[in-house]
Amino acid sequence: MRGIFLDDERYPKDVTWIKYPENVEWVIARTQYYFMSLLEDEEFDIITFDHDIECYDEEGKEVTGYDLLKLALDYFYTNNKKIPAMYFHSMNPIGKANMEGYLASFTKAYTEST
Repeated sequence: MRGIFLDDERYPKDVTWIKYPENVEWVIARTQYYFMSLLEDEEFDIITFDHDIECYDEEGKEVTGYDLLKLALDYFYTNNKKIPAMYFHSMNPIGKANMEGYLASFTKAYTEST
């Protein structure tokens, strides 16, 4: 089982507040560019998101885990790919709630359209 761990500083072993499946082979993504390249090049069973990832685009605008969640779901949908299990390990309670809400809304809309 393979997973993407999106976080700018932590490692999967640091996240003790979520019980991930056992035997996950984690690939750690520290930037939005690496994260998106992983989605395009490989298939994963799990993705876990931090919200505040200290990334910025070319114009200096902050890129968050929430932004990358939206990009990832759009990528899976438009390319007819299976959506992996998703977790949110962010310690930012508002960011985490926003990501959970977006995933729930997306999942509902996606399910109703198929």
